[in-house]
Amino acid sequence: MPRPKKTDLARFKAMNDLGVTPNNIARRTGYDPKTVRKYLTSEVYQDPDIQRMVDTIREKELNDLYLLGAKARMRLHELLDEGKTKAIETTAIMDRTFQQRQLLSGGSTQNLSISALIVSVHEKLRESDAHKKDKKG
Repeated sequence: MPRPKKTDLARFKAMNDLGVTPNNIARRTGYDPKTVRKYLTSEVYQDPDIQRMVDTIREKELNDLYLLGAKARMRLHELLDEGKTKAIETTAIMDRTFQQRQLLSGGSTQNLSISALIVSVHEKLRESDAHKKDKKG
């Protein structure tokens, strides 16, 4: 396979910043995993053109992740209000998009706890169930 173009190198870096492994990057882009690893550890990302491309990709990804997070929160509220929750799936989506946003913006995901969020969702479910029972009785 030919040497990766600058756009490919920018994609490698942006995907890696999102937490995608070199093997998965290789699978998605069609390059050999050794090639992906080689470029991810090289100094090629000091090239201003490539850095601008990486920044552009990051910005687009961040915007998409904010939108996905907002949609996941809205869907979670709908499910809670309807009493038809798939709280774990929705919470997992929210957590994943939040962690990806943190990675892209240079933040840490180390202190995030999905467990606390799940407990919070279950508490809301109990409150919602109790509220419905009160209305009926």
